[in-house]
Amino acid sequence: MRFAVVDLECTSLKSDLGFLLCGGILPLGGTAKVIGLHDVGTSEGRLRIDHKLAVAIKHELEKYDGWITWNGKMFDVPFLNDRLMFCGENPVEKRFHIDVMYYARMGQAAMTSSRLDWVAKAMGCPFRKTELDMNTWSEAAAEAVKEFKRGKRNYSYILAHNRADLDVTAWVYGRLKNRVRNINKG
Repeated sequence: MRFAVVDLECTSLKSDLGFLLCGGILPLGGTAKVIGLHDVGTSEGRLRIDHKLAVAIKHELEKYDGWITWNGKMFDVPFLNDRLMFCGENPVEKRFHIDVMYYARMGQAAMTSSRLDWVAKAMGCPFRKTELDMNTWSEAAAEAVKEFKRGKRNYSYILAHNRADLDVTAWVYGRLKNRVRNINKG
């Protein structure tokens, strides 16, 4: 079975208020691929700006038998499916899904926080998430809306952040995979 670590970067935690900036896919044992708005272009309208990106991410995800995420069951997959719905597209096909966050909490561990950076640091992960503040997200969204005509400094930082998240999630998964007892589609 082919599994990939998956992470999305979005301008909001709410799919009807924000949009996709990029999506990263790291096949286990492979090379990461980050697909962003700069790769596929934007579409007209707030609810459709990321239409091409949502479809590109969907097609890439459907190449795998399963996904490994951090909070992907509650955020990444529902956000992507909402963005696809707003554009009249079908949701991403169901796959096996391992949400590593659940194995760092939810009766599987007694750590202080379920934040990926907290868990990774506590476990001694050699990879680090990048620091981000709300201004970086806002500026990256503005750069995308303006189709990067004024540059993409903040957007490029978001791409690097996504790539770092993939590495950290893959490493933490490697440490917690012995806690996975069954894998469901969904």
